[in-house]
Amino acid sequence: MELACQTWKSQNTETKVVLLHGMGGTGRLWRPIAAGLEDQFTILAPDQRGHGKSQTKQSSYTPIDYGNDLVETLTARNFHPAWLVGHSMGVRTACACAHLNPKLVQGLVLIDLGFEGPAGGGLGKNLRTFLKNLPLKFESREQAKNWLFKDTPDQSISQYLLAVSETNPDTHQTTFPFDKNALIQTIESVQGFSLKLWIESFGEKNLPILILRGENSKVFSKQEFEKEKKYFSKFKTIHFDEVKNATHGLPFEQRVIFIKKLIEFMKLNST
Repeated sequence: MELACQTWKSQNTETKVVLLHGMGGTGRLWRPIAAGLEDQFTILAPDQRGHGKSQTKQSSYTPIDYGNDLVETLTARNFHPAWLVGHSMGVRTACACAHLNPKLVQGLVLIDLGFEGPAGGGLGKNLRTFLKNLPLKFESREQAKNWLFKDTPDQSISQYLLAVSETNPDTHQTTFPFDKNALIQTIESVQGFSLKLWIESFGEKNLPILILRGENSKVFSKQEFEKEKKYFSKFKTIHFDEVKNATHGLPFEQRVIFIKKLIEFMKLNST
């Protein structure tokens, strides 16, 4: 399906960048990042299936489903070749799109997600349980905040969900811009799933890839990061970098540093 998108168009360049949110987010979450990029790049930030304005009922939420949506969206909008920047769940979407239609992709920036293992990486089943117990609405933002941080599997994820939450100005009720069942199905669909073969094939094709980890991330563990860095060291176009003083919310916690790294990598690897 074609996804609903936020767009920010630069008058200075035709270089295209797609920003892919993590689980529970929407395209508008990228606005602070886009503010640092829109003078130099044309930006597309989709609401992925089950999220935001792309919440049409779907029967499947595998990485291939998410990737197919992005292929259809980029093709319909003639928004390619593009740099795909994926955060968390968006990492799988970016890789699936590059696997399905490499011609649409100029390069990948993959932010804080391990290549194999359960959704949520080091958080494992705790994330699924957390989402299953998450109420569909709260009577106030303060009530939502208290619940999110009470039994959270990771502070950064609760901060992320609070950031995307929406409060009705009349009733003061707080809700979330996603289909909770879609998120649970997304988690369940990647049990035993691995990105390694796809990323290896990208390396063999010399696709430029930047893989980022927050220094204090619980989702992409230090051990996983070092293991993958060693394994993919044979590919000259695949680069690993760790950002200090950041957790899983790296792009938003270290926004200035993240934007700088992103611009430098894209400019260095543009053809």
